[in-house]
Parts: sequence; structure tokens; C-alpha cells
Amino acid sequence: MKKNINPSDYDYLWTDHGVNFIFMSCYLCKRYREEDLVFIYTPETNGIQFFISKQERDECSNEGLLFYAEKYENWERLVPLLLDRGKTIIQTAQQENVHALSLEELKERFLECVALFQDLVTHYYPTEFFFLDKIEQIKPLTSLLTKNIERMGNMKMKLRTVLTQVYTYDKMFKPYIEEIGKRVGRDDLAWLSIEEVMDVIAGKKVPTSKRARQVWVYTKHNDWNLIEGKEAQALAHSFSQHFFMAREDNVIGTIANKGTYRGIVKVLFTFFDDRVKREIAKVKKGDVLIANTTGPEVMEACQRAGAIITDEGGITSHAAVVSRELGIPCIVGTKKATIVFKDGDMVEVDANKGTVKKL
Repeated sequence: MKKNINPSDYDYLWTDHGVNFIFMSCYLCKRYREEDLVFIYTPETNGIQFFISKQERDECSNEGLLFYAEKYENWERLVPLLLDRGKTIIQTAQQENVHALSLEELKERFLECVALFQDLVTHYYPTEFFFLDKIEQIKPLTSLLTKNIERMGNMKMKLRTVLTQVYTYDKMFKPYIEEIGKRVGRDDLAWLSIEEVMDVIAGKKVPTSKRARQVWVYTKHNDWNLIEGKEAQALAHSFSQHFFMAREDNVIGTIANKGTYRGIVKVLFTFFDDRVKREIAKVKKGDVLIANTTGPEVMEACQRAGAIITDEGGITSHAAVVSRELGIPCIVGTKKATIVFKDGDMVEVDANKGTVKKL
């Protein structure tokens, strides 16, 4: 049963650009369906915005305490096996002669990719920054929590490297989806759900997808049934008004690595396609890199930056770990730095206070 959705009940998490409907369909695995989340797709940015309810975030932070105190070691033992499986599947997808596969074999490969995606995001989820909300309030941390958080930071980097390749449609899904599309005479499979792709393979009638060109919303409040049309547009507008109409000239976040710095802003957006190369290239030596998040795919840009600022993240985020390795100021969790600042702005980063100010 659908309920009224109030943006003020939610926190903005991040936006993933360069995605399609298979990406979103994969995200709706068992773990994500249990959470009070809202996903909003806007065709103008080819991006999906992720939001979590404040109540759900609080519950996740309670889970984080238990995870790092009692469950981390078992998680750490399982992840390397998952990474090896992921590397094998990705390599196979890039090297396999898909033309020689039967339609049934293509279906099996596709479902194998789906299962990998969902296993990866399920295991990655407890590493997200909001699971650490309550742990970060503990002063001082116990030796066990300190040890497990440090170990997780390294393991998370390895997990993110493989996960980014899985997110990138061309790396894993595209060879199989394009070949299936040729066999069944369709070019819209990337914008169908997993179940719809299965129906197409089975010879069932599935309407041509228009999702690449329209706003749509997924939320637990609608039992994960897709919201489209005017209702989706109204929801997208209400969330945009609440979260992204910033008029400030400064932001505050969590200190990830101390220091001060002045420089020119370059806002880097998270694309899971070739556009990420363009984003990386615009970051010059000494620029202040501002991003929704950073990952291994933008490491080259991080290495050129004089400071790193992110919308999301906590003490174990990629930006936090990398900034400490590079010895540059870093502030994470600002929520809206990519909205407040734009390319070319001159800013003052004070990572001793956790502030970024437009000059």
C-alpha cells in the first residue's frame, strides 16, 4: 500500500550516473527491499538518486555497531571468495564469444551476472558510511572496533574495485544483453527489469520500454512497484526542491584528513560509463576535487587534487582513505557540496574545522 512520502523524513545518499533499468532492477535484491529507501531516476542527468529514511539510517547505524563488533571477521573471510568469482565472471564476459552461445546459455550467463551484482551490493552495504554513524560517536573507540574498521577500509577498496566494474554496464552485462537483443529483435533490453528480460527470452510479449526518457521512482512505500508519469514527476520535484535547491556559499562536513587549502573547484560526477574519463581529465594538478563520492575508477583525479570534498562518506570511505595516503586535506559527508559549488569556483578548505567556503 502506497503511503505519502515526505522528503524531510529522508537523507540524501548519492547519485549514480550512466545507468539503466537493469542496474536498478539488480539493486532491488532482498537486502535493499528490506530497507526504507527511495530511488529517483531523471533522464536529464541519466542518474538515479538514492535516499534513505532517517529512521532506517538510525537502524543501520545500530546494525553497524553489531557488525563491527561481532560479524566483521566472518564478512572478511567471505569477501575474497566473492571477489575471485566477480573477476572470473567479468573476464569471461569480456572475452567470451557470445555469438557461439545458445539463447539458453545467454540467459544463464545473464542470470549469473545478476546474482553477482546482488551478492556484491549485499556484502558492500554494511560498509556504507551511514552504518558508522554511532560508531563515530564513540570516544575513544575500543581496540576491536579500531582494528576492524581499519581492516575494513582496505577490504572495502578491493570490493569497490570489482563492484565498479560490475556497475559499468559495458564491462559485464552488455555482451550478453546485446546478443540476446539481436536474437529476439529488440534494442531496449537494457531498460527492462530482470523479470521482463526473462519474459522476452521466453517469447512473451513485453511492451517497448520508454524508461530511458522519463522520470520514475522506486520506493518501499509502494511495495517496490514502479511509479511513473505525473506522480513520479511530482515526487522527483518535491525531493529536488528539498535537497538540491541550495543557495549557500559554504558547507560543513566530517573531517577525514586535516589541513587547509585554497584552490579552484572541479566537480566530478560519478558515471559508470566512458564519460568518467572526461570527468577525470578535467581535474588538473592542485584543483579542489568535489564529488558525490570517489572510487578506484577516479584515482587518477584524486592524485592530482590539492584537496578532496565529497557529499557522502565517513571515516572509512574511499576519499578518506586516499586523502590520508596522499597527505591532502579531505572533508566528507557534506551532503551538498556538488550542489553548492561549480567548476571554476575558488574555495577555501579548512579540514581542521570541517568547512569549505566560496571565496
